[in-house]
Amino acid sequence: MNCLHRFSPDIRLEWDGTFTDPFRYRPHPLVAKAAAEVLKTASESGFMLGKMMGVLVVKNPEDGTTGYLAAFSGSVNDRSIIDGFVPPVFDLLDPQGVFKTGEAELNLMSSRIKELENSPELLELKEQLDSTLACAESEISAMKARMAVSRKDREARRASPEGRELSGILIRESQFEKAELKRLKSSWRAQTEAIRQKIAAISEEIQALKAERAERSEKLQKWIFDRFIVSNVLGERASISEIFSACGQIPPGGTGECAAPKLLQYAFLNHLEPVAMGEFWYGESPEGPIRTHGHFYPSCTSRCGPLLKFMLKGLKTEKAEVTGGSPAIIHQDNDVAVACKPSGMPSVPGLDGQVSMLEWMQERLGGSVESVHRLDMDTSGIIVYAMNPEAGSDLRRQFEEHSVSKTYMARLSPEDKGTDAGPAMKLLPGSKGNVSLPLAADYDERPRQKADMTQGKEALTNYEVTAVHEDGCTEILFHPVTGRTHQLRAHSAHIHGLARPIVGDMLYGGLPHPRLCLHALEISFRHPGTGVQVTFSCRKSMY
Repeated sequence: MNCLHRFSPDIRLEWDGTFTDPFRYRPHPLVAKAAAEVLKTASESGFMLGKMMGVLVVKNPEDGTTGYLAAFSGSVNDRSIIDGFVPPVFDLLDPQGVFKTGEAELNLMSSRIKELENSPELLELKEQLDSTLACAESEISAMKARMAVSRKDREARRASPEGRELSGILIRESQFEKAELKRLKSSWRAQTEAIRQKIAAISEEIQALKAERAERSEKLQKWIFDRFIVSNVLGERASISEIFSACGQIPPGGTGECAAPKLLQYAFLNHLEPVAMGEFWYGESPEGPIRTHGHFYPSCTSRCGPLLKFMLKGLKTEKAEVTGGSPAIIHQDNDVAVACKPSGMPSVPGLDGQVSMLEWMQERLGGSVESVHRLDMDTSGIIVYAMNPEAGSDLRRQFEEHSVSKTYMARLSPEDKGTDAGPAMKLLPGSKGNVSLPLAADYDERPRQKADMTQGKEALTNYEVTAVHEDGCTEILFHPVTGRTHQLRAHSAHIHGLARPIVGDMLYGGLPHPRLCLHALEISFRHPGTGVQVTFSCRKSMY
C-alpha cells in the first residue's frame, strides 16, 4: 500500500534538520500546503465531519524526492483503511480479529444490561414499590391520627370521676392500638421487602453483567496494547503497554489511534525520513473542546505524550525559544516589584530547566522576591512580584478577590469561513461586549481548556475592539473579570466566544506567527504598603 503523495518537482524543501515538536509547533510551509490538499480531497469525497487529521512531510532517501503522508484519527464510517491515507498501526477493525470479536461480545453484554435496566418487569416492580410505600405511609399516618384522637379521649376519661375504675381498660386499649400499629407496619414491611427482593435479583444480575463487562473490556484493552507495537528511527520497537508501564502509567483508551503515531509508524516501516508534521481539524467545531476547521493543533498529551516521546527518539526536535525580547524591571520599592515579561519565558520554574521570570527577578533583586500571579509562557507584558511575605499575602488576596484590574491587548485571527457559521456578533472598531463561557481543564489535551456548561468554572471577559485590518485580523483590548487558566485564549477561540483564536496561539488554532500575540498591557491594584491604588503599564507592543 503506497500512501506517499509527492510534491511537484518545482517545490524545494528548506529544512534545518530539526523535526516538529508535536506538542509545540508552528506548521512548516510544506505541512500547510499538504494539509490544504488533504482538506480539499476530504471535502470533495464527503469525508466524515468532525475529525482530527494529520500530515507528515518526508524525504525518500532512495531518490531524494519530497512528499507527504496523510492520516486521520480513529476510523471513518467504521473504516480504518482508506485510499490515500496511511493504515492504522494495529488494525482494530478486522472483522475476524480478536478486537471485533471481543467488541461484539461486549456489545451483546451492553445490550443485555440495557434490556434489563429498561425491562417492563423492573419498571413495573419499581412503580409497585413506589405505590406500596405511598399506601403504607398513608395507612400508617391515618392510624397514627386515629390513635392520637383515642389518646386524647383516654386522657379525658382518666380525668373523669370514674377514671380510677377505668384505668385497666384504658391501658389495654392503648396496648391494643400500639400492637395494631406494629402489625400494620410489619405487614407493609413484608410487602415492600418482597418487592425489593425481586428488584434486587434483577439489579444483581445487572451488576454482575457490568462487572464481567468491565473485566472483559480491561483484558481486551490490555490484549490490544500488548500487540500495538510502534517503532522509532533508532530501530527500537515497543508495545504501548511497555511504553506506558515504563512511565508508571496506564494507557487510556484510544492510545495509538491518533494521526501522529500512524504517520510516524508508516514512515519508519517504509524507510522514509520524517521532516515535519502537523495535525489539524476537519469539519464542524464541537461544543466543548476548541477546534476549528483547517486549524492546526498540538498532539494530545494523555494518549500521545509517552507514545510520541518513544517514537521521536533519535530525531532532533525543535526547542521553544524566547521570542519577545528581554525581560525588564519597570518599578521597584520595598513592597512591590513590577516587570515586563517577554513571550516564551515561563513565569515560574518548570521541568525543562528554562530560566523563568521569577528566577530572573530573584537573581537581580534577591531571593525574597515572591510570585503573586502568573502569565502564560507565551504571553508577554506586565507581571507583579512581592518583595516580602506580608506584601505577598496582601497581593494574592487582591487577585483572589478579583479586585485587581488588568488590561490585555491581542490580535485575533480572521473569522473562520469554513464549515462553521461563525460568531453571532460582528467585531467592528469601537464595538464592546463580553464573553461569559465556563471553562474546565481538558484532561486529554493538557494544558488546554474547554468549555463546560455543567462542570466548568465561571469565566467572564470584557472586550473592546480597537481596529480591524484588511487581512481580517482584529486588534482588541481584553479586561478579564475572572482569571481562569487560558481564559482569554479560550474565550477568543471557542465558537461560543469570539470564534477567532489569537494570532500565534499554537494551542487553540491561531494563525501562524512567530509568537502569541497577547500582551498584558496594564495592571492596577492597591499598593500593599501605602494602600493607594497604583497603575503600571508596558505600553510598548511586544508583538
